[in-house]
Amino acid sequence: MNRFIPGRVFKSRGRQYQILGTKDHWCRDGRYVEMIRYQAVCAEPGCKRIFMALTTKTRLRRAQLNKRCELHRAPGVPAPIKKAKPKVARTVRPKKRRLVPKTPPMSPEARERARLVWKASLAVQRGQRPSYLD
Repeated sequence: MNRFIPGRVFKSRGRQYQILGTKDHWCRDGRYVEMIRYQAVCAEPGCKRIFMALTTKTRLRRAQLNKRCELHRAPGVPAPIKKAKPKVARTVRPKKRRLVPKTPPMSPEARERARLVWKASLAVQRGQRPSYLD
């Protein structure tokens, strides 16, 4: 699929661009480069000019595109962006009351007995012989 067909509209870093076509270019060292011609609306606040620019496929893939028209060019200065709407904080629900009261703390002997029963049930599940039968 050719991503650089004329008329294709795409977004890059929140700005909308439209590809107008390609232009053949030969560098001084004899290399052939296909330049992409695109158009976009100027990113300067209040300026609604549509400008055209050229870029390489590499710069297009890396999102290194012009965002301003020739009148408002400012290399290295970030284009103003709309601030994201703040997320509305959810209200915290109160804790649900437990229907079953908490169990009282166990004595050490009862805790050890419960642990042995739990280990024995695991051993039976694995198909082994419980250790308390040894």
